[in-house]
Amino acid sequence: MKKIFVFFLIVFCLSLFLPFGTARALTPSERKLPILMYHSVLSSKSGVYFVSPEALEQDVRELKKRGYESVTIAEVKRFLRGKGTLPEKPILLTFDDGHYNNLFYALEILKKYDFTAVLHVIGCFTEYSSTHEKDHPEYSHLTWEEIGEIARSGAFEIGSHSYAMHSYKPRFGIKRMEGESIEDYERALREDTLKLEKNLLEKSGVIPVSYAYPFGAYDGESERILRSLGYDAIFTCYERVNTLKFGDEKKLARLFRINRDGTKKTVDFLNEHGIA
Repeated sequence: MKKIFVFFLIVFCLSLFLPFGTARALTPSERKLPILMYHSVLSSKSGVYFVSPEALEQDVRELKKRGYESVTIAEVKRFLRGKGTLPEKPILLTFDDGHYNNLFYALEILKKYDFTAVLHVIGCFTEYSSTHEKDHPEYSHLTWEEIGEIARSGAFEIGSHSYAMHSYKPRFGIKRMEGESIEDYERALREDTLKLEKNLLEKSGVIPVSYAYPFGAYDGESERILRSLGYDAIFTCYERVNTLKFGDEKKLARLFRINRDGTKKTVDFLNEHGIA
């Protein structure tokens, strides 16, 4: 009895010297997964949602230096379904909105370092660039044809960012409007989602592998509807690192992402978010 008491006393004393909030050690069946969220890649603009091509390349180079290995959403799905493995330090990159500059600048960088990413496109923006002004890094979005091209490159998987719900009005993103019946809301979200799917399949030869909430806005109804449409991988905008547990498939419905703030240097940004 005395030996047991001494053992627990030692454990208690040692715990006093550990930093407050020290994270528990991961089990072999768990992985920490940072998911970085990019938008536009441009040298001519700076801001929270812009990174320069040089900054993007520095990010990728620094991640590799720190031992991170790029993974696809397909690999993440397999791990969370209990059917595949992930490297010790996985990293997943996403690009939102479907900017043409993702093809113009980012594609070459990703291929150079053997990285991949998920590109979430907005259907109405793609339609406009397909029929009006295209192939300008400053303001164009990818055309339907270019989405197919970038998907076939092997560097990008394609996801949905809505067809025409990436706006503040009349609703905020895909969220249900005040006074809107559940039936009307479900009809609107289904029609929008299926419209993008139809166009991607017919014009790009692509089936979306995930959904990213416009502005990160969602509720229980939107999640239910998207999952009923077959979207098991859904990206939020909650800025934290994911903890993945082997076989924990429900985690796919709420994947956290960290916005790549273009006003910060690579090392400062990664350190700030614990991507060591």
